[in-house]
Amino acid sequence: MSREVRAAARAVITDQGVEALTLAEIARRVGVTPAALYRHFDDLGDIVRHTARDIVDELTALLRDSVEAEPEADLAARLVAPCRVFRRWGLAHRQEFGLLFGTPTVAAGSAQADLTGDWIRELAAVWGPEHIRLWATRPYPIIADADLDPRLRRQIAAYRSATGVEIPLGALVVMLSCWRSLYGQVALEVFAHFNPLILDQEPMFELLMLDLATGLGLGADYRPPPGLRVTAAPGRLTASAAPPGGRGGPGVPAPPASTGR
Repeated sequence: MSREVRAAARAVITDQGVEALTLAEIARRVGVTPAALYRHFDDLGDIVRHTARDIVDELTALLRDSVEAEPEADLAARLVAPCRVFRRWGLAHRQEFGLLFGTPTVAAGSAQADLTGDWIRELAAVWGPEHIRLWATRPYPIIADADLDPRLRRQIAAYRSATGVEIPLGALVVMLSCWRSLYGQVALEVFAHFNPLILDQEPMFELLMLDLATGLGLGADYRPPPGLRVTAAPGRLTASAAPPGGRGGPGVPAPPASTGR
């Protein structure tokens, strides 16, 4: 019955939004009394937690498949492909996107922290290995650990410990800044904040992909989708070349595109 309850909860979320989620509505769809749900779940928040995990599993499977579909040597494609899938998934699953990545919901209750922690770790497991490979083979300028604000340094170190993405703290700042830019672009589109003036966001999205790839030293390897023209500003493709010695250091700032500015 647990699977049927989670499926019913997701159907409510998809049809009406997470704020319409109640034990009574889930029970009605499953064909049981609300009290019967407590045989399988602690409360409504527990149902939201498990339903969200199903959604995260679905999303991350799609992201991983997109990475593995690209040649192992093509780091730009393996970093950009899951970004494109994330955007397409968000546009096709706006309510589920809102549950995972939108404003914390009352229905989730105390499960909200678990819900967020799940997708943080799972998404790190998608992009993290590619950033590790990139750093090992084509390092880019970063802020040295000693130059990071102590508060940021502690939190990024905790993130590294929790996710296992073993690259320098400054490189993790760049990775998370890439996520910040990706999330911001997709959220603006999913929540229709550019409407009605800019309805087709793919060209803007691909400009962001080129900008982020360039900030990681991969701009020359970026390939736009068929039929779409994406052009960098003059000189931009060489703007983030690593300094002699490779790995950055004190006084070497992270590339502008990768810091979300």
